[in-house]
Amino acid sequence: MPTTPLPAGAPRDVAAQARDLLAAHLRPRRFPAGSLLWREGETSGVLVALDSGRVKIYRLSPEGRAVTVFLFGPGDVFGFLPFLDGRPYPAYAQALEDVEARVLPREDLLPALRRDPSLALALLGLLGRRLREAMEHIERLSTPGVLPRVAAALVALLPARDEPAAAPRILRLPVSGAEMAAAIGITPESLSRSLTRLVEARVLHRLGRGRFQVLDVDRLGEAARAAEMP
Repeated sequence: MPTTPLPAGAPRDVAAQARDLLAAHLRPRRFPAGSLLWREGETSGVLVALDSGRVKIYRLSPEGRAVTVFLFGPGDVFGFLPFLDGRPYPAYAQALEDVEARVLPREDLLPALRRDPSLALALLGLLGRRLREAMEHIERLSTPGVLPRVAAALVALLPARDEPAAAPRILRLPVSGAEMAAAIGITPESLSRSLTRLVEARVLHRLGRGRFQVLDVDRLGEAARAAEMP
């Protein structure tokens, strides 16, 4: 699932193509919940093709507060930026839950790129998508009204529809309310009020802390595109 916090992903997109091209070079690896895949400032690292679980990319504010910049889920490929520009990682990467992935260390990727230039083209395609996601995120931050930002973030977090259409759509917030609010440029109180409005409007049903059943996917999408609740 992809990515900004609120991740992005598209069926059979550049991430899938990159995974196919990289498949022969990737090694399975697990990261337990809470562990760091890398730290800000590190120059070594791994390219990650995520099979299960979620990873958050975050930076620390001057006050030491974690600010989430991206969330990645199954199907995403990430962690390759330092491989392309030779500079350190600009943020931390942390497993939000037990993660299963396939990885490619930097020292193995560079020879692979020399042998197969199509890998470089695939990674450039991924980089282009990240830039587009960043622009979309900036556009969301400029959207008037808090509710559309919250609804758009929830739509991005919806799990893929692999189960029967009649099965309930369960949505879980992968980070704390404070982190999610900061990621979409609102206060935690505004996030809480927006979630309550969606529950009262029967768009969501609250199942517990950070867990919701989506009762009306279409109306959630409409709320993401509107200044007020439909």
